[in-house]
Amino acid sequence: MGHNAGVTTPDPTADNSLSGSDDNRLFALDLIPTLAPEPAPPRPARPAGSMVVRVLIDEPAIDREFDYLVPADWVDEVRVGSLVRVDLRGRRVRGWVVERDIEPDVGIDVRKISKVSSLGPPPAIIDLARWAADRWVGRASRFLRTASPPVNVASLPRRGRSAGPATVLDPRITAAFDHEVSVVRVGPSADDTPFGLAAAARGRALLLTPTLSAAQHLAVRLRRAGVDVALWDRDWAKSAAGVVTVGTRAAAFAPIGPLAAVVVFDEHDERYQAESSPTWHARDVAIERARRDGASCVLVSSTPSLEALEAGVLLHPDRSEERVSWPIVDVIDRRGEDPRSGEWCSPELARLVQGDRTVACIVNRTGRARLSICHQCGEVARSATGAALLAEGDEFVEVSTGQRRPVVCDRCGSTRFRRVRLGVSGVADELARLARRDVVEVTAADDELPRSAGLYVGTEALVHRLEHVDTVVFLDLDQELLAPRFRAAEQSMALIAAAARLVGPRSGGGRIALQTRLPDHHVVTAALHGDPAQVTDVERDRRREMNLPPFSAMAVVSGAVAPTFMAAFDPVGPVEIVGHDEGRWLLRAPDHLSLTAALRATPRPNGRLRIEIDPSRI
Repeated sequence: MGHNAGVTTPDPTADNSLSGSDDNRLFALDLIPTLAPEPAPPRPARPAGSMVVRVLIDEPAIDREFDYLVPADWVDEVRVGSLVRVDLRGRRVRGWVVERDIEPDVGIDVRKISKVSSLGPPPAIIDLARWAADRWVGRASRFLRTASPPVNVASLPRRGRSAGPATVLDPRITAAFDHEVSVVRVGPSADDTPFGLAAAARGRALLLTPTLSAAQHLAVRLRRAGVDVALWDRDWAKSAAGVVTVGTRAAAFAPIGPLAAVVVFDEHDERYQAESSPTWHARDVAIERARRDGASCVLVSSTPSLEALEAGVLLHPDRSEERVSWPIVDVIDRRGEDPRSGEWCSPELARLVQGDRTVACIVNRTGRARLSICHQCGEVARSATGAALLAEGDEFVEVSTGQRRPVVCDRCGSTRFRRVRLGVSGVADELARLARRDVVEVTAADDELPRSAGLYVGTEALVHRLEHVDTVVFLDLDQELLAPRFRAAEQSMALIAAAARLVGPRSGGGRIALQTRLPDHHVVTAALHGDPAQVTDVERDRRREMNLPPFSAMAVVSGAVAPTFMAAFDPVGPVEIVGHDEGRWLLRAPDHLSLTAALRATPRPNGRLRIEIDPSRI
């Protein structure tokens, strides 16, 4: 049968699919309407020579990017990272240009930017800020704010030529820069300058210190050696021009680059981690920056953290050299003393504070800390994990987990315990009577310290604020060793190292006294022998067995809307909720990628929500 161009009634028994006969295929094609494509709406006319950029708004409540028009006269001024002013919802707000020369959505008439304010972080730092926002479940604007200049900058100075190190570099130090990431264990009083000079000799270098005073002192020493130095963030423009940059935690986002070397001094110091959310850590940012730039990253510490040791190659001096770099350590075992002698007084302490030496006594509590001590043998009650136990009626309670057990001494079997309460507020007067001289009480809230005092008592703020003393006494080290935190041993060793720097090495008469009822604790023996490896070896095995960082990733969720957030949280896959107490949820995952993906997948309610990634004190 031939093709019929007219309309034919189809046979209901026939196969009218496109795979049928020729006639049926023609019939089916005749039924398909011909649709003309709809014309696209006209794109708004753009002024000649102008361009459209994408701007990230610097507003805490707005985590979005918007498109704006840059007039032709400003095109040459606007770069990725430039700080601009734009109109948003009737207000003029600040923002960063994060992309140039983009095509806006069809039918969108973009507004002009209002002002080009300043140079800002370069494209590499924009990308780093986005990485950090994912890593710590925050907003990129938070990190770009850290990376931006404190005042508007119109242009960058020409990079000066450094005269180069004026001294011969130690080959053992320069060897640390032969690795992608190296961890260099040094004595507590080691000089930072040789590492700074070795980094500067390689080119653009970023040097991080835990405090501003340490950064200022290092900058002065490097300048005296002929190195041109930018101090963050006062010298933002010099840093952006490529000058060797020295600064504290925030300098991890300094605009210098591409980098040849990164050095993090006192890597173990907790001040490298932000207290406010997002709880980012400068060490991890430094390692990531070095990786992206193909630079060497050197982590310097007298007591390296386990996170650092997992990240790089460990380098350290021989045992004899390392031991003499630590002061003399006296261990005062209080287990066998008469309980009537007081909660912290001992004959050895009386001899130390009654002389003419300058002494700082540390009790790291401003109020009244509590420990349970066997009335018969003096043993401190602690759990299998090393945390402190408090007696409540006829049961012990572990502070961190709430687990209970009978009140029985593990050492002698006694069931009689007494509570010890110790704090700065209850020590100063008694110490003055014992020493027969004036005592200066110091906490972190005090603004100034009298430099002429011979006897101080206070929290750990003392070891960070004094310049030098002859002796440091930890009145009750057990408060640190038994703190209900999984990093307690590591943090205790870091505190002792800070005291060691304050008194100096044994060759200069430096001395530390540790009052404890746990003389066999691995932190005590490590301090006694000047061997921090004894702490890291024990802690590495313990944390691996208990699946704690750095062998897992952890987060704490808290805040007013945390219950709502956690009600919607779905711990799928390897992510698990391992604890919940008083509005705080503890989460764990095998890696940060799994942990942050689960957190970001959860709808975030309006209100105060705090997410701490890698919390230092849990």
